[in-house]
Amino acid sequence: MNCPTPGKLGITSDTNNPRAMQQGFTLVETSIAMVVMMVLGLAAAGLFVYAVKYNAGANDRALAVSIAQQRMERLRKTSFTDASMAAGTVTESYNGGGRLYNVVTTICSTSDCGGSATSKLITIQVAPAVSGNDWSRSAITIITKRTSASVGSYLP
Repeated sequence: MNCPTPGKLGITSDTNNPRAMQQGFTLVETSIAMVVMMVLGLAAAGLFVYAVKYNAGANDRALAVSIAQQRMERLRKTSFTDASMAAGTVTESYNGGGRLYNVVTTICSTSDCGGSATSKLITIQVAPAVSGNDWSRSAITIITKRTSASVGSYLP
């Protein structure tokens, strides 16, 4: 029987060289790699939680702005002499998007606050009913001035 010698088939075995006997990673190298991957995974998880929190906050603020704009548009199309345009402050609750919002509408028609007999200062504030120090919990404020339709001296 003819057996091939180790060097002829491209297979070498050098039992005298300790480096040729090493295979794979050591336990220390594997442990270090696992710790590095764990730190990176925890950092990614923290960023994910941060992103979810601020996306939800941005959604709350966008909904509050939408509520304020709707209220302002409703007051803009209302007649200047309508009872709903009387001076004063009205507080309402609004349920939108599964969240409760407090809507405060202030109409001023005196010179003390910027209004007059022919103009009214309208302020609408919308804030989530749940209070907190988070930026998304602060009130949205829209202010406009509404004037009465009056005929000027240049019109017949």
